[in-house]
Amino acid sequence: MDYPCIVFQQRNGEGAPRFCLFEAPVGEILSWSSVPRLSHDNQDGVQRVRSDFRVKGIAKFLGDEVRNTIPTALVIALSAGAYRLADDGTGHQLISLDPANANNIFVIDGQHRLYGLNAFDASARAPIVAILDATNDEKAFQFIVINNKAAKVAPDHIRALTFAYSNDALEPRLRTAKLSLSKNLFFVKIANETEGSPFRGKVDIPSVPEQDRLVVAAAIESCISYIQSKKIVGIDDEDSVSGLFLAVWREVHSVWPELFIGESKLLSKVGMITMNRYIIDSIDLMAGILDELDLSNEEDVTTATRKVLRLQTSKFWSSEWSSTISDSKNVRDQIYDALRRVQQNIKQNIPWYEDVPLVAVPDID
Repeated sequence: MDYPCIVFQQRNGEGAPRFCLFEAPVGEILSWSSVPRLSHDNQDGVQRVRSDFRVKGIAKFLGDEVRNTIPTALVIALSAGAYRLADDGTGHQLISLDPANANNIFVIDGQHRLYGLNAFDASARAPIVAILDATNDEKAFQFIVINNKAAKVAPDHIRALTFAYSNDALEPRLRTAKLSLSKNLFFVKIANETEGSPFRGKVDIPSVPEQDRLVVAAAIESCISYIQSKKIVGIDDEDSVSGLFLAVWREVHSVWPELFIGESKLLSKVGMITMNRYIIDSIDLMAGILDELDLSNEEDVTTATRKVLRLQTSKFWSSEWSSTISDSKNVRDQIYDALRRVQQNIKQNIPWYEDVPLVAVPDID
């Protein structure tokens, strides 16, 4: 496959790498390149584990608004012999790339942009900066520098841009890019607006009719904060954090749809915060033991959550409790301890409510 290109050196001097600039359809890029991931079995890899949530987030961003694009270039490394440069006969250069050399053409920055663009449309085109004749050391160096030297735009600067331009036009587009003037509102809006979210149109915010408001915004914010505090491998940005949260609660809704109603103990602030903590603790522990469980993969999160719920019962949440529901540390601790006891009881095949002080009158219908 041939592409018009520009070859140059950023700086003079012996040993300075040459760069090659060109663009190509993402489907073609995936055919002639590889994304080697650093692992115990592959010490030459440089990339982190692929996050299913990030890929879906980028595809959604592109699909949300026709003007949304990603102008940032992919960075790839071409080993010596993995490409050919030629003149097209008009004084312009062409770079030739062959899928047979994919193992020597590495994507060192932009893997999620590449996969996300491909998930949106394989014919979408992406700009590329290629490092020619890159050694393994050069690949690792560029990956580390690119991913650790980037500086986020200060919140005040984003606010200034918003005030300078049309807020009505800019804010909706910022939301499609997972940006917002209010960091807390960002996750609340994601939960309330994302298709397939169990909280879609059910969050207690002004845009939702009062009769439909089942969940307070602060409960979602606290759940997100807890997930972030766990520092789970692969869950390190907005897409993956919100993706994990929604995957967990989609499964809760799938298993216990009868609890997603008004006045539900589960959907109270203290109920959501504590159940979220219990499930996240449980699946994080499972992921630390089981190599095949990847919490950056939506399917794995769903399966793990389902296993956790098998040792719980919705009747715990519909029973009469001995404590008044309030969002206090004492009540959260009581609920958490009760969930652990219910798990042990079900596992031992004894009544789920046995030795659960929080349950005053168990729902055994």
